[in-house]
Amino acid sequence: MAARPTQFSEALAAEICRRLADGELLCDICRPARMPSRDTVRRWQSEHGPFRDRYAIARDQQADALAEEAIQIARNADADSVAVCRLQIDTIKWLIAKIAPRRYGDKLLPDATVKVSIGEAIEKGRERVARLRAG
Repeated sequence: MAARPTQFSEALAAEICRRLADGELLCDICRPARMPSRDTVRRWQSEHGPFRDRYAIARDQQADALAEEAIQIARNADADSVAVCRLQIDTIKWLIAKIAPRRYGDKLLPDATVKVSIGEAIEKGRERVARLRAG
C-alpha cells in the first residue's frame, strides 16, 4: 500500500481547492489514501502562501455551493422527510455561517450605547426640573 502524499503538489492542491469549491468537505476529500491527510493540507496552508490564498477562496466558494445544496434539500423535501431535511439544512446553515460569516452569519446590530456620566445626568435632570417649575 502506498503512503499518503506529504510533499506539496500543485495538482493535488488544485484538486483540493476545486473539490472544496464544489461543496465537498475536507474530511471527505482527504479520505482516500491517494490524497494527503487533513494535517498535511493544513501544513501546506501554512507553508505555501499561494495555496493558502486559493484555499481561502475555495472555502468561500464552498459556502455558496453548500447554500445551493441546502436549497435543493428544501425543494426535494416531502412530508415524510421534512424533519431529516430540516436537520440537514440547519447543519449546512451553521457551517456556512462559520465559513462565510459576513454573507451567511447572523446580522449584528451596531452597538448604540450612549455613555453619559452620572454628574452630567444629574445636572441635566436638575435643569429640567428647574424649567418645569418655572413654567
